[in-house]
Amino acid sequence: MLNRKAGLTALIGITVAGLASGCLSSNSGSSTNAGTAGGPGKSTIEVMYGLGPDTEPGFKVDVQNWAKQNNITVKFTKAASWDTEIRTRVQGGNAPDVGLFPQPGLMCDLAKQKKLVPFDDATVATDKETLVPGFVEAGTCADSKVYGLPNEVSVKSILWTDGPAFKAAGYQDPKTLDELLTLTQNIKSQGKTPWCIAAESGAATGWPITDWIEDLVLRFAGPDNYDKWVKGQLKFNSPEIKPAWEYLQKIAFGEGFVRGGTKSIVATNFQTGGNALFAQPPGCYLFKQATFVANKGGFPDAVISKLDTETKPLAFPAKTEGDKPVLVGGDLAAAFNNDPNTLKLRNFIASKENGTQQAKNGAFSPHKTADVTLLPNKTLQTIASDVLYKATAARFDGSDAMPAKVGAGTFWTEPVKWLSGQQDLDTTLNNIDDSFPKTGS
Repeated sequence: MLNRKAGLTALIGITVAGLASGCLSSNSGSSTNAGTAGGPGKSTIEVMYGLGPDTEPGFKVDVQNWAKQNNITVKFTKAASWDTEIRTRVQGGNAPDVGLFPQPGLMCDLAKQKKLVPFDDATVATDKETLVPGFVEAGTCADSKVYGLPNEVSVKSILWTDGPAFKAAGYQDPKTLDELLTLTQNIKSQGKTPWCIAAESGAATGWPITDWIEDLVLRFAGPDNYDKWVKGQLKFNSPEIKPAWEYLQKIAFGEGFVRGGTKSIVATNFQTGGNALFAQPPGCYLFKQATFVANKGGFPDAVISKLDTETKPLAFPAKTEGDKPVLVGGDLAAAFNNDPNTLKLRNFIASKENGTQQAKNGAFSPHKTADVTLLPNKTLQTIASDVLYKATAARFDGSDAMPAKVGAGTFWTEPVKWLSGQQDLDTTLNNIDDSFPKTGS
């Protein structure tokens, strides 16, 4: 699943920043929350999303099958720039019926302005029985109501290796972060390059570093402190959060640890930056990236066609062996009105019954009860069963939930300066902290 961060621009960041700071008109005359829970319901329901080309076809088939059974017509609207287009639609009083939010922060901004309808307690309770721990919390906003539940997710806590090369070298799978550092040093001591790290993404250069830090914060600080950090209650330069950056610093700045050196990280494309894994001899042995990299446009086609034999994905290690936190991205289904058919469709999208066709196209269900054999290859099946569905705590991408000025701003740009050698770590963290909107602003 192609990470939609890559398509964001500075302009969108400014737009969303305005939204996050309350600039979106409440528009009391809007029809956004129009509709009643009684009556037969709408015959046509519009669902709007920004899904990528690998997820959209399966999603449409799953929803169309449901709609046919319920005698409902679904209008599918794809947004090229989700943040901008949904803001415009809502502000104009012309919101869709159902929206799929890749950013919990933006969803909660709209919920605060009474533009969304929360899930009922019974539906939340039913879904929570099978959802990976943490997914209900991801869709819960400041008023403690659940406004969004996930349709599908991608797994970010993955280390990719060239399976045969990794085995031939005799390397052992690291189970802890300390073991990962030991492995890194071992590879380097053999005259080889341990890591490929890639953060170039055009106008969005730097976002892949947020995934690194989020995974490390989840491990060093724990899920509760991760949540506080995302909300701005813990600073980037706090003793709880800084160790995540210091760990990345050991790898990214380690002499001979990264292919091309530290400064190359921000010039290496995030999608293809791991392809050196498969060179002969390997140009690196470890590459951290979400599961979307195993789709067309990421790894070489020849590797993707033989994913099960050419790659060996590893769970990004925990701080303590046995702990199994996982970082994900995904889309949360939310309703813009309380029409009964709108709510039925939203509830279906978030249910364990949804996702059959999406799974066949490689998308992960957020429900632990999902049939992993529907996934198209053993590699993805293993990631689902051994990483996602065994997670002790799952968290959505933190930068997506932060104010856009940070999450799509300084959290991208300041690490670029750090990795480029323009400033030290403390300056980087302090600059991000200084950019975080003050409470009530």
